[in-house]
Amino acid sequence: MTNKLGSSNPNRIPKKTNHSKVQKLLAKSYSDKIKIITITNIGKIQFKKSKKAKRLSISIKDLSIINVSVPLYISFDIAEEFVYTKLAWITKNLKVLKNKTKLNNTDKELARGILSKRLDYLCEKYNFSYNKLSIRNQKTRWGSCSSKNNISLNAKLIHLPKKLIDYVILHELVHTNIKNHSKEFWDTLDLYISNSKSIGEKLKRYSL
Repeated sequence: MTNKLGSSNPNRIPKKTNHSKVQKLLAKSYSDKIKIITITNIGKIQFKKSKKAKRLSISIKDLSIINVSVPLYISFDIAEEFVYTKLAWITKNLKVLKNKTKLNNTDKELARGILSKRLDYLCEKYNFSYNKLSIRNQKTRWGSCSSKNNISLNAKLIHLPKKLIDYVILHELVHTNIKNHSKEFWDTLDLYISNSKSIGEKLKRYSL
């Protein structure tokens, strides 16, 4: 008997939860968002539905798997067709990734001694100034310059050729005066290091 307020009968046996059914529903929900295929000579490709994705995009961060972000309104079949149209681009970038030199984390104090000395030398030579210097083992950036002209340099820079070290440092020093990557920025950087863009491209040979 159930009272009119809707409280349950204390003698009633609770209904058992069908765990296997719940697990199947969860598995289906996951499979609706993720799809993985393998393409010969390419490897594993993971398609993942994303609320944030506005278009199909391919990213290759390492050789273990290629990630494809798929907007909710695009089917996996269409996304797969898209990938097949980009096989040449994928192959090219996998080759670049395979040829990259992987740099390991470096002692920050050792790096500070080397990089701060070179930074100060270039400041004096070209009449630049900055506020503070920080040295980090970053995974995505070689360097940065804040709005307050605080410069951050990657400790792994010390493993690069001297010309590339100077390129990164001068790149950030120019940012103390020009806070963007406009034509003015690149023209100014070229005054201190000729063919700066082509030299910057050489950084792609190294993986953080």
